[in-house]
Amino acid sequence: MENIIEIGAVLTASALAMILHELPKSIMYILTGRHCQPEDKRRIFRLHQYIDPIGWILFLVCHAGCSKPYPYRLKEKDTNIAIGLTGFLSLGVMIAAGNMFYYNIVPYLPLITGWALTSPLLKFVAVTSWFFLYASCVLLIINLFPITASDIFLLIIGISPSKLIYFLKNDGMIKGLLIFAIVLGLIPYGAGIIMNGISSLAGIV
Repeated sequence: MENIIEIGAVLTASALAMILHELPKSIMYILTGRHCQPEDKRRIFRLHQYIDPIGWILFLVCHAGCSKPYPYRLKEKDTNIAIGLTGFLSLGVMIAAGNMFYYNIVPYLPLITGWALTSPLLKFVAVTSWFFLYASCVLLIINLFPITASDIFLLIIGISPSKLIYFLKNDGMIKGLLIFAIVLGLIPYGAGIIMNGISSLAGIV
């Protein structure tokens, strides 16, 4: 039962983190993109499209994965910058909200809901909330790798469009380095450092 709860929590939390990271970027694309199509306004709310199947598996197996961005038509510098900044801002909000919920709400759920401490539902919510915070930290680190459509990539080509060809030529190599870092556990390690730092700043540990 414990393994089933943990697997369900990991899949639920990572899917939620992917959606909440990518959807605000898509909304910003609609608001600022001058080349978006009318049908984009409906397509961006197909939430399942933001869940990257490979990223989902990596979250489950390696505890580090990635989300799937909306297929933007990136032609304006200001739109690229706006989407990139929105991506980082969304991750910051997710980390702050996840931290608050896990440390300030979850401990009081038995009192609020009446759930027993041994309740499978309580364990599922607790593990899901912890992994949502963790997954948000993972996505923050991964979006520092300048792979196509990552937040840092959008910022770089928005500020300096001449870098686009360079990053496109080296996209395969950068993705390879990212997978290497995930498999070796470097991304999870970095996410753990971020979470410990946040906890320390909040006076939790």
